[in-house]
Amino acid sequence: MTKNNNYKRLIFSFLAVALIAVPGVALAQTVPDAVKKDMLETGKKVYFKRCVWCHGIEGGGDGPSADRLFTRPRNFIQGTFKIRVTDSGELPMEVDLITTVKNGLQGSAMPAWGEFLSENEIISVVQFVKTLVQDRDFDDVEDEEVTIQDFGKNPWGTTGPYHLGIPQADIDTGKEIFLKNKCFECHGGEGRGDGNPTMKDDWGFPIVAADWQQCWNFRGARREPFDPFHIVRTISTGLNGTPMPSFVEQITVEDRWKIAAFVNSLCPRKKIDRLTNKPIPDFLIQSIYSEGPVSPKIDDPSWQSPDTDDRIVAFPEEIKDNPKRHHIAMAGQITRGKRNFDPKTDNLWVTTRWSAEEQAVYYLVEYHLRFLSQDPEYPDSVAIQWPAKLQDLFGAEKPYFIMGDSKKPVDIWKANFLAKDYSATNAPKPEGYQLDVSVEEMVGFGFDALQAKESEAKVQVVDSIYHQGRVKIMFRRDLKTDGEFDVQIPTETFIPVAFMQWAGRDKEKDENMAISTWYYTILKPALPDSLYYMPPIMAAIFVCFQGWMVWMTKRTRKMYDEGKVKRDEIPK
Repeated sequence: MTKNNNYKRLIFSFLAVALIAVPGVALAQTVPDAVKKDMLETGKKVYFKRCVWCHGIEGGGDGPSADRLFTRPRNFIQGTFKIRVTDSGELPMEVDLITTVKNGLQGSAMPAWGEFLSENEIISVVQFVKTLVQDRDFDDVEDEEVTIQDFGKNPWGTTGPYHLGIPQADIDTGKEIFLKNKCFECHGGEGRGDGNPTMKDDWGFPIVAADWQQCWNFRGARREPFDPFHIVRTISTGLNGTPMPSFVEQITVEDRWKIAAFVNSLCPRKKIDRLTNKPIPDFLIQSIYSEGPVSPKIDDPSWQSPDTDDRIVAFPEEIKDNPKRHHIAMAGQITRGKRNFDPKTDNLWVTTRWSAEEQAVYYLVEYHLRFLSQDPEYPDSVAIQWPAKLQDLFGAEKPYFIMGDSKKPVDIWKANFLAKDYSATNAPKPEGYQLDVSVEEMVGFGFDALQAKESEAKVQVVDSIYHQGRVKIMFRRDLKTDGEFDVQIPTETFIPVAFMQWAGRDKEKDENMAISTWYYTILKPALPDSLYYMPPIMAAIFVCFQGWMVWMTKRTRKMYDEGKVKRDEIPK
């Protein structure tokens, strides 16, 4: 390598950094950054301490943990990398690999190593990873010339969380481009990734399309999940090794920004935890008071509210008093039996109302699931778990969160369901699919001590639907029952509650499930009548008092001006 080539590499490395930081720089021909051989020994140590468990000894994506992970760890041998500023099929720039190692790939098992490794360790391990590429050569200047893409600039100049300032016309145009290019064939009719269940990566392993309505899971967008640039980059470069192609030839850069505006508009704005890059869960689920009966229909206006956090985007006036959708974090159960590291559902939304007239509570549980089961032996399921002996718990005491224990049992409401006339390969169905639902009521004294209740069923599923990759199940139960192990639900009390979910298509059953920790729910009381009549009364008294004070001031001044009262006679 000549001295001039070294300078050339240095210049283009700076150019690549500039392209990532401020997209819109002109295209440039360059070569990948050569391996820094003086850093290989350090990089090898880091790799075999941190990376080998997933990516394997030779970088084939076949480490001892690989079979438990979804998506599969990256195979480095062919030199195909997802996050790049270079054209489809080309090697990445070094800064691309450093960013991936530092920030991780959210929505996969690749963690953010920037939290644990020094800058030198990250750069060193990137050098070692380059040496694991067998089919290509980072040092081959002639054969591996690459093109740094032009991504244009954000035409609206918007900043995080990017929900304001983008014209609706551009969003609508983006949707038209989405339909024209048949993006729904993979991403589904409403972008939840439910379009194609048969996709595989370049190594033959199953893979799914991105869920556009959960942009915090987008690859390469860890620190800025709402930034449309990451969508533009993916449309432009594609994701090497996956079915996601580059659209740089089919869609102009201006139109790529418009489709990014559309995709970006689908993602609800949530407060993001900087450590996990996931929405911060709502640990208190508030059940809204209803004087009369609660509507048992999911599509009733009284149940309508967006997934968006109302602290970020104000709800429309007509639904501002509706119950909010509370975000619940889910994770694979890894403490009992067959460990499950890769549940496809990592969150739920829970909306709830209770009725004074009915003396009943309703919980609407919703979650994204790309494809449903069609196997009666493995139905899809979702469950709500309560302390069965709530009245016996003291203070913050709770049962074991995985189905209770021998001293503190749990009351489990479980809905099992299959969709009617459903096939995962069907075209998008705007009206959704009706569900055949059965309800199990169980008492848990521990994972190995689950019992079906012998008493008459109390829990109902009053409505349900599967619509464009989203499951919706509405539970109803009376607040008070006569069952020995039925939770008795009080008002104005913080009640522990947890959730479980099984994906039948992935053969999830028994301990193979996604589960939440304990949250709290509370049935908010009715507003007292005094709240309606006391404010006007207090306002009237205040106005009268103010009027009396003004009248007294004017009267005193008049008496002083007429000499009826001398200054030294005015009380002080």
